[in-house]
Amino acid sequence: MKQKTRKLSIKLKILIPVSILILVICVVMGVSAYNKIHTGMVSVGVEEAQMAAKVATNIVDADIIKGLVPGCESTEEYQSLLATMRNVQQEFGIAYFYTLYTDGSKVYYGIDTDNSELQAEVGKVYESSYEDLADTFAGGEYVEDYIDSTEYGDLISAYMPIMDSSGAVVGIVGCDYDASSIIAKLKEATIQIILLTIVCIVVSFVLFSLVINGIMKSLRAVDEKIYDLVHNEGDLTQTLDITTGDELELIADNVNALLEYIKGIMLGIANNSSELNGSTQTIVQKLSKVEMNITDISATMEEMSASMEETSAALNEVDGNVGSIYETMDNISNSANSGKDSSDEVMKKATEIYEDAVAAQEDAKAQVQRMSVSVNEKIEKSKAVEEINLLTENILNITEETNLLALNASIEAARAGEAGRGFAVVADEIGKLATSSAEAAVKIQQVSETVIEAVDELAKNAEQMIKFMDETAMSGYSKLLETSASYRNDVGDINEMMRAFASDSEEIKNNVDQIKEAISSINIAVSETAKGVTNVTEVSVDLTASMGDIAKEADNNMSVVQQLNTEVNKFKLQ
Repeated sequence: MKQKTRKLSIKLKILIPVSILILVICVVMGVSAYNKIHTGMVSVGVEEAQMAAKVATNIVDADIIKGLVPGCESTEEYQSLLATMRNVQQEFGIAYFYTLYTDGSKVYYGIDTDNSELQAEVGKVYESSYEDLADTFAGGEYVEDYIDSTEYGDLISAYMPIMDSSGAVVGIVGCDYDASSIIAKLKEATIQIILLTIVCIVVSFVLFSLVINGIMKSLRAVDEKIYDLVHNEGDLTQTLDITTGDELELIADNVNALLEYIKGIMLGIANNSSELNGSTQTIVQKLSKVEMNITDISATMEEMSASMEETSAALNEVDGNVGSIYETMDNISNSANSGKDSSDEVMKKATEIYEDAVAAQEDAKAQVQRMSVSVNEKIEKSKAVEEINLLTENILNITEETNLLALNASIEAARAGEAGRGFAVVADEIGKLATSSAEAAVKIQQVSETVIEAVDELAKNAEQMIKFMDETAMSGYSKLLETSASYRNDVGDINEMMRAFASDSEEIKNNVDQIKEAISSINIAVSETAKGVTNVTEVSVDLTASMGDIAKEADNNMSVVQQLNTEVNKFKLQ
């Protein structure tokens, strides 16, 4: 059923203010008409009163007025003038007609035309004071411009001076014009104005009701059509057919245009919701695949992180061994420098060997033994360099595994498509780092081989030196006195050998130092790579969670699309 309006209808909303407006207009017009009629009629009464007073002044004999005294009412002059004034009174419709005179302080009645018992005698004091009529006694005229409602009736009073032949004022004529007819006419006019106002209000109300009923009829037609549109299961193919030729027809045309516009919007929503549904389903499928790929990449990154930790531990061990080798080579270098200094001392003391032959023989034997033990110990320690080859082989194996992991990460990133582009970059950097680590390990092997060869040569030279000391110096020490010159030459050779030994030891020390720095750089790079892999793993986990949230939102979008399709399907668009 149609809903009824609970408040004022449009008809009442129009009729009530219009009726009030008409009522106000009619009342204002009635009051204005009454005021004009009242003013006009009062003016007529004033003019008649003034005219009667002027006529009376013309017929009143000033000499008789001048000679009036109390008790003269029976004189012929008084009665003649009284009769004349009564004729004028009847002719002009004057209620009260009288003359007045004054002694300068009070005002007194002269002739009074009243034929009742209230007729004033000559010399009776007048009700008004002298001050009220002073202007008239001075020769002026006074006429009331209003109707004075008194106990004697509705009157308009006029006062005219009575002058003698010399122009002196001997009295005044008082004329109270009877305005009762004017009051009656005003009352009649008021009734007519009220009736006319009521008729105008009723006629206007009827006319406006007819006009508004016509408008309401058209509005009801529009309302019924809109009601049908609203309660016809969303049928947007219907239109309003209003041909009133006024604004309602324009409203109907605008409503039809609005329905057409809404139909276009609903068609667009229907098409867009279908496309959105398809794209949302595609997104959900892609997100599922991406989530699986990211999970695989995350697992791969965890494996790479573990491998990087193992590589870092191995490099730390290599760095410790290289440090030990560096300390050993430092001791060897110090011993070589010490041997060089000793050979210099031997050269200086060659001339003294002959005198200290026996003592020197024992000292030389002890020194040769100490030197042999020291050199053998240092040579044995220097053989620890060979462990570098084993460690570098481990580094090469680790770099091969790293290359495989980087390759697997690149493959998984390629499977992930656009979402895995960042992982591909990281995997490529890891592969480059593994290649750099392999190259550094190869260089370490090369340096290690050089060090080992130098150590072998050093060992051979040391063996030759010890053999020389045992066979030549010790066994031929008894011939030292005879061969001191030859001994100095041999000592010179030993000195050169010690210098070469010291130089080789210094070079080995520098090479080992370079190896130590390279291993430290590799260790730092591997640590940074491990941190990067760990960060990538964390990002992968976060990305997996984000992908799950996106999948939930996509599912929500599908629900929204389904609801939107349900709402759109409620409308009939074609």
